[in-house]
Amino acid sequence: MNTSTDLPRPAPGQNGPAVKAKQRNSRAVKFPIQLRINITPAMNASLGRISRRLLLAEGVVGRIALMQYLAQQDREYREE
Repeated sequence: MNTSTDLPRPAPGQNGPAVKAKQRNSRAVKFPIQLRINITPAMNASLGRISRRLLLAEGVVGRIALMQYLAQQDREYREE
């Protein structure tokens, strides 16, 4: 006789949604607003090269570029 000790797995979602663990070391959010943009493949390639050269994340490079553009175009813009 062949005995099995494996228990059947419950069906997905049977016990409700998964509970997310709280972050212990939650930091203050420095940039609370998210901007999502569409870019061309050429823009993506250039952004990748620049971010690797500067050793910065692509989002940081984009934020720097936006800050420079706003400073040039909007007289009322002041970065805190």
